[in-house]
Amino acid sequence: MPQSPGSPAGAIGFDFSSRVAIVTGASRGIGARIALSLAEAGARVVLHGRDAETLESVAEQVRALGSEAVTVAGNIRSEETAKELVSAAMAAFGRIDILVNNAGGNFAKRLEELSTNAWNATVETNLGGAFQCAKACWPVFAEQGGGVIVNVGSVSSSYAHPQRGAYAAAKAGVVSLTQTMAWEWAGQNIRVNCVAPGAILTDASRFAASDTADKIAAYIPLGRLGTPTDVANACMFLCSDAASYITGEVLTVAGGPLASSPVELPPRPLLEQV
Repeated sequence: MPQSPGSPAGAIGFDFSSRVAIVTGASRGIGARIALSLAEAGARVVLHGRDAETLESVAEQVRALGSEAVTVAGNIRSEETAKELVSAAMAAFGRIDILVNNAGGNFAKRLEELSTNAWNATVETNLGGAFQCAKACWPVFAEQGGGVIVNVGSVSSSYAHPQRGAYAAAKAGVVSLTQTMAWEWAGQNIRVNCVAPGAILTDASRFAASDTADKIAAYIPLGRLGTPTDVANACMFLCSDAASYITGEVLTVAGGPLASSPVELPPRPLLEQV
């Protein structure tokens, strides 16, 4: 299947050697790649995930890069988990500079089939977790004189997403939350932005099957699915001083704009595998 021809991880020049980052949902996929990219640029990282063993394997990769990592396993829907992340960061490193709210999840159900528990879990994980973690970091950011938050949303926030209605609604909420946080917290020099990935190929994604990936890639203007590195690079930019005058924005990482009537368009040629 088509692969990214872009820069490999760590090839883009950002320096986070004096900074501490919290990354939620960091045990695999996009979250793990964001954490590793930050570590490659010198950041010390606090990793969150549900599974302690898987999370520790990412922490070991961070340490192999010459950086430092601590882990906090817990349910991102819990206010206590958010507080534990802040406490762990302050105990280990004495500061927090960056929060990447990446943790998320969804259920593949039509709305009339979706249970109330599934709806609540989806909204609380994708939207509530971002709120809890940002709120927990706010006092530290305010005391330090600033900080950066990147919320990982989804292009699903901008259009109908059959069978994933709760997820799309929650991600739309993430966009609104991002904008309000950016407005209310600008006085504390806290920048808040959102990265909205499109179809991103990970081991656990529904695009992992080759035939599915190729079908979707054929209607993406750049002719390929995205990778976790594509998303990580966007996060790195928004976390960096290069984005110091950017707040309250949504950066879409989707390989190009969606067409209004894709069924009427010829498929794009797929990129050669590299």
